[in-house]
Amino acid sequence: MTFSDIGVSEELKHALKFNKIYNPTAIQIQAIPAILTTTNDLAAVAQSGTGKTAAFSLPILQTIDPKSHQIQALVLVPTRELGQQVAREFFLFSKFMPRVFAEAVYGGTPIDDQIEKLKRPTHVVVATPGRLIDLLNRKALSLDHLKYLILDEADEMISMGFKSEIDEILKSCMPEVRKLLFTATLAGDVRKLVNEYLSNEVTEIRINEKELVNQNIENLYIVYPQGLKLDTLKSFLLERPDQRGILFCRTKIAAKRLSKQLAGFVVATDAIHGNLNQESREKVLRGFKNHRINLLVATDIAARGIDVKNLDYIIHYRLPENMEQYTHRSGRTARAGKSGVSVSFVQKEELNEIKSLETKLNIQFSALEVTIVPETQNGPPITIFMNMGTAQDFDNVSLKDFLVEEAGLDHAEIRNVVVEEHRSHFDVPEKYHVQIIANLNGFKRSHRNIRLSLTNSNAKRHLL
Repeated sequence: MTFSDIGVSEELKHALKFNKIYNPTAIQIQAIPAILTTTNDLAAVAQSGTGKTAAFSLPILQTIDPKSHQIQALVLVPTRELGQQVAREFFLFSKFMPRVFAEAVYGGTPIDDQIEKLKRPTHVVVATPGRLIDLLNRKALSLDHLKYLILDEADEMISMGFKSEIDEILKSCMPEVRKLLFTATLAGDVRKLVNEYLSNEVTEIRINEKELVNQNIENLYIVYPQGLKLDTLKSFLLERPDQRGILFCRTKIAAKRLSKQLAGFVVATDAIHGNLNQESREKVLRGFKNHRINLLVATDIAARGIDVKNLDYIIHYRLPENMEQYTHRSGRTARAGKSGVSVSFVQKEELNEIKSLETKLNIQFSALEVTIVPETQNGPPITIFMNMGTAQDFDNVSLKDFLVEEAGLDHAEIRNVVVEEHRSHFDVPEKYHVQIIANLNGFKRSHRNIRLSLTNSNAKRHLL
């Protein structure tokens, strides 16, 4: 079918073509006519990456009144990244029609700035639940003229603990507001949400309901030898240096540490996690989207809502805690009809968990063999001298901890640590040479820039 067949206007089709979108996806084929030709509430179930955002943004743009400066549509999203993405799609799709203004509001940025922006004509607000409630409490916006309330990634919002906020927002809306719910799963609390707040005549759409994971994703696993997990990962990446992907860790500590261990590696890597401020987070994401970074290391929470086109692979560096996490992680690849791979790193004793995922998700895993290329240590350990010492609050223990935290080293690999008043030195295997430079370049402590050298004279042979 074409976009014309499902009732999309000429202006919107022009914008779609301008953005190189030529054919509707399965969810769009069913959802767009349902929104345009009926007044029913809607609950749509589809996998990640199937075009759900366009499925609601296109019909909303087609039916919204751009001459009215009131907020007519509210889109609730789980994360600021998804909020930014949804607001951008409203902007892109409205390119050839009377301008519809969409504003994204979310936590992590000054609320006063967002209040000022909302004073301008705004037709669509895209919001995270907590920030929207803050704005409502400050009377910074009104939902009195709302026509549509969209719950995007409803299952994700509930899993992130936003159920009470969603309840509060839904109760604050007029009963006649049309509610559109989009989710990857329609069970448990999501089903309760539909039963409680959506009308009895709700239209339900289910796309490949039995296929919980996108069938364009090839599910693979790698059994890594004990103690060689990082070497296995590096070998996997070396086999595909021009490909791009996201690697998932369970904790922000693990994500930060792994990105430090990969610093200076031939495949450009960076990480997003809960310890990063918004500015640093956005800088990393820009680098990833602009292809300056090929591998993004992330936690599940930090990666929610990230939509980067044409990712080749997803890596589960540790298996996720449940099948829903596997589905959402894997859904970052093989988007918009493309293919991709989802690779799980496991030890032999974890193969039963692979079998469990196969059964629960109705998918098939294949083993992937990786030829490990261990890093060789050329010659004896090297001694690195640093222009920091007790005057900068270092001692033997804290210097080791610093190198582990900020350079990604292992405690056991740092030997012969000597700390004096204004300098110190330590021995490490030569293979860490580049990694240390990449991590500590530009680092400042106690108002002093770190300088490293391979000699004990006044840095005749500087590393930094």
